[in-house]
Amino acid sequence: MFRNALAFILCVFTVSQANAAADWVEYIYAEDEFAVQFPVPPTTGTEFYETTITEPLPTRFYSAEYDNVLFKARVFALGDLVNQGANFVVEAAYNLMRQGNVIFHDFPRVGLRGNATFGITMVVDTEDGRRIRASFYSENERVYLVEAIVMPERGDLDQALPSRFDQTLRLRLDAQLNNTVPSLAQ
Repeated sequence: MFRNALAFILCVFTVSQANAAADWVEYIYAEDEFAVQFPVPPTTGTEFYETTITEPLPTRFYSAEYDNVLFKARVFALGDLVNQGANFVVEAAYNLMRQGNVIFHDFPRVGLRGNATFGITMVVDTEDGRRIRASFYSENERVYLVEAIVMPERGDLDQALPSRFDQTLRLRLDAQLNNTVPSLAQ
């Protein structure tokens, strides 16, 4: 009996540590007018978004890797191309579709009623063994590309973890919330 109780306590402790590592935290990015949750603190950087619509566009990214899943949110300003927002969203979906087999697609909504922004979500199994769940939106004179990439090393293509990422996206943020930004240096 004592061994069973000890085994149970060790199991609970081990599971608790694993779950603590995946405490999802919302990060609010006032500069880019969005918020999203990550399972671990993200890093940020810049890159260029390649497109056929115009020259490559400077893009800010926020990314984290946890449990062999790469979580990445990319944002770029439309500037003079504000009327091309829908084209960028559809082009991103088209480019993802061409990477493999589309196993799911949807037209999700972020926000309610007058604050709603509609986008495109796709799940694609790529030829190299990855599964990519991505959602694309155009809002706030920006394009938002939110992706969770399940690496083959994970051993399964379960979508519970990746689905949580893009479903936590918030746009059209209330300025009062901007005081709760977690530090990226955490």
